[in-house]
Amino acid sequence: MQAVRVDPAGVPRYLTTIVASSLNWLNEHEREQIWEAASVRLSERSGRNAAPSMTRTFRIDHELSLRLYEPSLTEDSLGLKTWTSSLLLSRRLKDLTHHVPDGETRVLELGSGTGLVGLAAAFIWRDLITAVLLTDLPDIVPNLQANINQNPMTNSEKSTQMPRVHSRVLDWSDPSDMPHSDTDRYPLIVAADPIYSTDHPRMLADTVRRWLKPLPSSRFIVELPLRQGYSKERCDLKNRLEEFLTIVEEGEEIGFDDWETADGRPAEVECWWSVWQPKPCN
Repeated sequence: MQAVRVDPAGVPRYLTTIVASSLNWLNEHEREQIWEAASVRLSERSGRNAAPSMTRTFRIDHELSLRLYEPSLTEDSLGLKTWTSSLLLSRRLKDLTHHVPDGETRVLELGSGTGLVGLAAAFIWRDLITAVLLTDLPDIVPNLQANINQNPMTNSEKSTQMPRVHSRVLDWSDPSDMPHSDTDRYPLIVAADPIYSTDHPRMLADTVRRWLKPLPSSRFIVELPLRQGYSKERCDLKNRLEEFLTIVEEGEEIGFDDWETADGRPAEVECWWSVWQPKPCN
């Protein structure tokens, strides 16, 4: 049977007619189900800001799938959605295992959002690390902690074989929030898609400088989407990191956003990942 190609521009119009229809030939329960389904599909095609709250399952590999709750976006709370670079970095963690420092390693995630990368790290690196701390802003952390709780394989109360996974607020703009001593710093820091303003490169670099242990074996792993309009910010971040870190491994990869473009195809996203280590002290 030959597939019929649907004009993507006509889909929203078709969905709108369903929502506006009385559907009076159906019973009340059937009408409500159809109206709700059509409304959700219409919202998704209106962009992420219009998407409803949902719980989604992300498959990392044949062993690991994570369920994450994503509330509807309000104002500029972009951390309430799971972005492509987070999924790509989560899937790359296994290939980056050789960068995990020896010993009892704790992992810090900056700008955790829905928690995908940090939760994936807890599972993939479970034999090499003892704890993972997921951090973000105050309006993001409650949902972040809820996602930690709803994934039993990463909840230390339910599995003694897993690293401890917890969350807390960490505001990059607050320089007073810093480790009390070098023992409180982390030998491994991860971040995905952390740049959304001209201030973020400076704040992120300063936060990494405060929280990363100044040891040759320490690592900062980051993945950035190569978005148009953010080249200056990416360059700024790289220049700031190069003041105290050096790249030991890097690469580019392609992912696809889960929301469609205007022509109905998945949005292609090119990303750059890199692994950094501290420069030798003079």
